[in-house]
Amino acid sequence: MTVNPVQSNGGASGPYVRIDGVTKRFGDFEAVSHVSLDIAQGEIFCLLGGSGCGKTTLLRILAGFETPSAGSIFIDGVDVTAVPPYERPVNMMFQSYALFPHMTVAQNVAFGLRQDGVSKAAAAERVNEMLAMVQLEGYEGRKPHQLSGGQRQRVALARALVKRPKLLLLDEPLGALDKKLRERTQFELVKLQERLGVTFVIVTHDQEEAMTLASRIGVMRSGEILQVGSPTDIYEFPNSRYVADFIGSVNLFDGQLVVDEPDHCRIACAGLGVDIFVDHGVSAAPGAKVSVALRPEKIRLARERPEQRENVVMGSVSGIAYLGDSTRFLVLLEGGTQLQVTRPNFDRHDEHLEDNEVVWACWDAGSPIVVSR
Repeated sequence: MTVNPVQSNGGASGPYVRIDGVTKRFGDFEAVSHVSLDIAQGEIFCLLGGSGCGKTTLLRILAGFETPSAGSIFIDGVDVTAVPPYERPVNMMFQSYALFPHMTVAQNVAFGLRQDGVSKAAAAERVNEMLAMVQLEGYEGRKPHQLSGGQRQRVALARALVKRPKLLLLDEPLGALDKKLRERTQFELVKLQERLGVTFVIVTHDQEEAMTLASRIGVMRSGEILQVGSPTDIYEFPNSRYVADFIGSVNLFDGQLVVDEPDHCRIACAGLGVDIFVDHGVSAAPGAKVSVALRPEKIRLARERPEQRENVVMGSVSGIAYLGDSTRFLVLLEGGTQLQVTRPNFDRHDEHLEDNEVVWACWDAGSPIVVSR
């Protein structure tokens, strides 16, 4: 039986996907809490968060596998909140890939088309087109067990895209791949999405994956979206202590605002041993308690005290991790606070710092991120 797809209301002037006040409860547990979110057409949007934050539940609500306890879902201007999954202009690629082991690659990719009553000739043409797009020509007759992990991932992607959905939902799509293959596949996935123009919503717990794939990221915790923004916004301008700590490596300090002027502020941090000077104001009440986030790559290390007056501390090297492209140092300050510092390895013959060596750490006034919650 051929299913009639949901008809568009011509929602091109508005967001392509609108999540409006969606809540999902399982008994007394609120897995998704009053989430509102707009996603543009052709966007790669990543829902990023730790286990149990509600990101997969929200994805399943978009797919129609879960019904929200409150709120609405709109796709291309159409309210699909009560529309069953098979009538939505949506397809989903699962983390496990869910390929049929007894079917060939071509049969797996064609499965959804056959269910929709597409003719054998038309299905074969679309399958060949999609396999060429994911660079699997010549693999049509193989079974899933004869493929590598990366090839199985591409078969699952081809099967999800062959029905030409308006919206593709991907649940941890690269989680089963090894690190090198995952990094290469991330760029392939972005290029494929750009060619097809399909809107992607991706769920992942991998921060690096989200930063590589997404045009925008929504950081989730306890069923709520804490911040939405580009990868640069999320990393460089987190709106809370949690987001600053969750995304990438960071040094976090608790402090008290002692000076707050439009062009600068000063924060007393007992654990650091010096005040942190920042080149902008924060418009907070005098004496307000704040947190300061400082990324490891923003800190410089030197054997001699630098000339700058502000944002300079002394310590000793307490740990070194050589990572190839960079080296991670742990620097123990007099008060017991430990700084993480990352230094790129520009020169193969750099003179490296040694364990227990006394060093000076410093940073620019524009580097600290001040958050009040």
